Amino acid sequence: MSGFWRSRTVRRTGSFRRLLASYVSSRDFAWWMQRVAPFPPSGDPADPLRELRRVVASLPRTSVKTATDDYLHAVSRTRLGFRDDLEFRFSPEEGLVHVRSASRCRWTVFDLWENRRRVRRVRRALGKPGPGVGESP
Repeated sequence: MSGFWRSRTVRRTGSFRRLLASYVSSRDFAWWMQRVAPFPPSGDPADPLRELRRVVASLPRTSVKTATDDYLHAVSRTRLGFRDDLEFRFSPEEGLVHVRSASRCRWTVFDLWENRRRVRRVRRALGKPGPGVGESP
């Protein structure tokens, strides 16, 4: 993996890495404009990310890089060829699946809402519509 995202950091802290402006996240550190609602886990308590793995693998220009019982990392390519990270982490304490979609291109101030659209696409494919633009949990 690139130096931009290190999976061992995620395993050690159990959280996502905070980025600049070109991301959306369901974690508490996200600004209100970058906030999205977390996902409910799939019905199977032994495998809470089962449905998410299926949906993410079916997204266009997306490949799953890491999949464990409580963590899913995929890389998506935008139409312009940029790579973005899409991550899901199950939090057993909260009973929720937190999401983070982030551009790898650090110098962009905005990503034309592509990260937010990606999360909405996953939410629609799961059949679980979430909140609108303000997207608080």
